[in-house]
Amino acid sequence: MAIAEMQRARMAVHKSVSDELLGKIQGLGCCQFIPQSHDAENERDAAALRVRLRHVEDLLGEVRFAARFLEPYATEKAGGMAMALGDAPEYSLKKLSDLASETKFLASAARIREFEKKLSDARSGVSRIAGLKASLEPLAGLPYSLDFFSSGTDRVAGSLYSVQAAQAGEFESSARVVIGDMGEVYTKPAGEKETSRIVSVIYPRDRADAISQTAAKFQASRVDVPQQLSGIADDEMKKLDAELAVFVKAESSVTKEIDAAANEIFRACQYCSDYWGIEKARLDALIEGEQTEQILLVEFWIPKSCVASFKKITERYKDLVEVILSEPKEGDRPPTLLMNKGLSQPIEPLIGMYGAPGYGGFDPSAIVAPFFYAFFGICFGDAGYGLLIAGLLIAIMMKKRVTGTLRKFLLILIIGNICALVFGALTFSWFGDSIAAFSFLSFLMPLKGLQILDPMNDPMTMLAVSLAFGFVQIMIGLGIAMKENLRRGDKLAAFADQGGWILFLCGLVLCGLSSSGAIPVPTRLSAAIAIIGAVILLLTQGRAKPSLFGKIFSGVMSLYSVTSYLGDLLSYSRLLALGLGSAAVGMVINMLANLVAQGMPGVGVIIGIVIFVLGHVFSIAVNILGAFVHSLRLQYVEFFGKFYESSGDEFAPLSISTQYVKVSGGINV
Repeated sequence: MAIAEMQRARMAVHKSVSDELLGKIQGLGCCQFIPQSHDAENERDAAALRVRLRHVEDLLGEVRFAARFLEPYATEKAGGMAMALGDAPEYSLKKLSDLASETKFLASAARIREFEKKLSDARSGVSRIAGLKASLEPLAGLPYSLDFFSSGTDRVAGSLYSVQAAQAGEFESSARVVIGDMGEVYTKPAGEKETSRIVSVIYPRDRADAISQTAAKFQASRVDVPQQLSGIADDEMKKLDAELAVFVKAESSVTKEIDAAANEIFRACQYCSDYWGIEKARLDALIEGEQTEQILLVEFWIPKSCVASFKKITERYKDLVEVILSEPKEGDRPPTLLMNKGLSQPIEPLIGMYGAPGYGGFDPSAIVAPFFYAFFGICFGDAGYGLLIAGLLIAIMMKKRVTGTLRKFLLILIIGNICALVFGALTFSWFGDSIAAFSFLSFLMPLKGLQILDPMNDPMTMLAVSLAFGFVQIMIGLGIAMKENLRRGDKLAAFADQGGWILFLCGLVLCGLSSSGAIPVPTRLSAAIAIIGAVILLLTQGRAKPSLFGKIFSGVMSLYSVTSYLGDLLSYSRLLALGLGSAAVGMVINMLANLVAQGMPGVGVIIGIVIFVLGHVFSIAVNILGAFVHSLRLQYVEFFGKFYESSGDEFAPLSISTQYVKVSGGINV
């Protein structure tokens, strides 16, 4: 339960070594740079850096373009998951610099641009011809040259119409009457499933208006013919097929070239992306500082625990560097770095997902950890599931060099599944009721001796356990809020707001337990505690109101908030619901597997095994997600709502951040 103490560092470094020193600080990964205000003179001094930065950004833009283009073709890919699991290749920064050769990459990028153009031309040609063929298909078998219908001659024009099959004959007859002996009308035979007919009309141009009126009378729609099609439809289709074959062949040829080069260039893109990403981060930090002709002035936050390592780096440049360290001043906003140990450390990403606490505030990691793990175990609630998943994740952790946030999440799941193993053993849930359901597992029946709870037959006891967990966590939340108010010097808020509610709620719970005989506490004593708490709330909750009536009314109405606490407490009943759901699904799966195995001799056993395996895999996938989400919700909503203030800025130091490779030995620019 610790937030790292920060110091503010102001460093002046000679420009001759600024890039080198910033590189070493980047390798240390514990300095968050503070943006400085820049004037016109400073901007001129930083011009060279901005030119370098723009160049690197342009290179990264080319990398992103090339990577996006090649990704569908590359078969040897490494990414974030490989990095997290320790499968990414490892290089020194010097080696990565050699692999990220700018000259070689720009030559490769030029090839990619050429590939893109060739592929685009080929695909455009294929698309264009496909469109022409689609417009030609209805005209197959038409005996006239298509240029009659696209351009015609000086005195003769032609039109193609699509007419409903039932009206095609009448339209043809009417068109013949209009043109007489001065043209031709031809109706294309219809296919079996065609509901319309193509009718061609060739006519003198002076009859064009009359033909249009006739077409409108029969609601015939004109069929446009592309200008580039001039011959007989069937001949044009053959030409298009031949042209299409050329474009398809060209596309195939370019695709083969891309396939042959994709893996090599894609790997180069990954190297370049990581190396230039490191360089960009360093240049961004350099530009944040104040520039003079000879000196770079930068400010940054550094954890006190890292100061010794930082000083070792700067000792080499002692004649060219001056560093002043100071404590945060009033008005400063230091970033928040959580530094927990043991079982609390994996919980840090969950706290970060909600929002970092303010610097100097309260880190709830150590309080959240036992509750989250316990809630996860109760919700998942099966010893067989917990043993299987915990064993699988431990094997992955032992085999792979899992790092970073993924490592913490895997540890959360391992500890949570160990809790599920314990809770499942206490409720005798091993892959549902498998031990009782399948006779060949009867040798495991001694495990029933570990059972102390039976949620399926005695859900009320499990409900009481769930609500007890909730009440304890809510009280802890109020206690933390009370402690924080005392730390800030607000004693009235601590004893009136949190203290009053703690007495009132504890008194109500004790009254209920003592009146039912569950605990040997006199009911009068319990009632007295509740009354004292209620009186404190009545007298203090309206203290901000100006009038006496307002103070009294607000105090009375504040007691209504007990319903909010009751709602929060009842939210913990989801522990029972999810635990029962996991057990019930497991029982149904076992019942189905048993029925199939017994009802279908021979093959039924195989089918039953398939049902058992697939069913429990599905149950694990659904229930592990529900256990994680609902356990997290209880922390975020019911617990954090009592005390937590996520007003901090998460610590984001300048560091070596890569996506595809690991950099060994830090950074040495």
